[in-house]
Amino acid sequence: MKLTILVPCFNEQCVITEFHSRLMAIIERLNTNTEVLYINDGSQDQTGAIIDQFAQDPRVTSLHLSRNFGKEAAMRAGINAVQGGAVIIMDCDLQDPPELIPLMVQEWRKGHEIVNMQRRSRRCDSWAKRMAAQLYYVTMDQLIDDFEVPRQVSDFRLIGPNALAAIRAMDDNAGVLKLLVSWLGYPSTEVNYDRKPRQAGRTKWSPLSLLDLCVDSILAFSTRPLRMYSYLSVTSFLLGSLWIAVDATLSQLTQLHLLAQSLLLLCLGTAVVGEYVGRVLTVVNPRPNALHKRHQP
Repeated sequence: MKLTILVPCFNEQCVITEFHSRLMAIIERLNTNTEVLYINDGSQDQTGAIIDQFAQDPRVTSLHLSRNFGKEAAMRAGINAVQGGAVIIMDCDLQDPPELIPLMVQEWRKGHEIVNMQRRSRRCDSWAKRMAAQLYYVTMDQLIDDFEVPRQVSDFRLIGPNALAAIRAMDDNAGVLKLLVSWLGYPSTEVNYDRKPRQAGRTKWSPLSLLDLCVDSILAFSTRPLRMYSYLSVTSFLLGSLWIAVDATLSQLTQLHLLAQSLLLLCLGTAVVGEYVGRVLTVVNPRPNALHKRHQP
């Protein structure tokens, strides 16, 4: 079975040469048909030229995006470019050690379609980033019921051929691959590892980036906030009606105004925002209602 290692890159000229050297050393010892696909996500330094040099090796391919679309788009572009087989997605900042690849392949051969690499701790991250990550997982636990989101799992993972074929069959532009992989429901496992500090260059993530990821995740995989707003609207309407009924000091004009406001909030919350928008989100979502255990093209 062919294995492709997808490496999205953005302004990583300071570290990518060392990463490539360590990665190819692992591939040499890996008893698997393996190739490497570098995705240049609109880098403004020499990253693109460096990976083109790497691509002189027939086992290496470079893919250049027209501009910086973001990591999610780069990963999706890499997945769409892969011709079957399985993929490993990893960053090139050496926080995710290439030396763990044989362990991931070993777990895959045991029958796990998804192999998630799970951090033991986030000691190499700033306090703000650790708190933002903790808030993200707590929020996902509260708002997503259909599937479990494994904690402390980044995009460093192996995706087997069945799961990969299912992802490629969906024109899902939600842009949250880590949740989409969990949503698939294929056999998965988590492998604990110690994430290393960044070797060189600057991190592209920040607490604000994690906040954006949280919002994208909620919008793509949960309609619960809309339903909660519907419940809040009904509660506000009932409380407003009760106030009108028990407070005899309110003038008739005030009562009519309060009733109209309560009805408006009820209609907006339940009919428009709460239900119809939620139903549109469900209907236009490109994900199928169910998947076979083995993907059928």
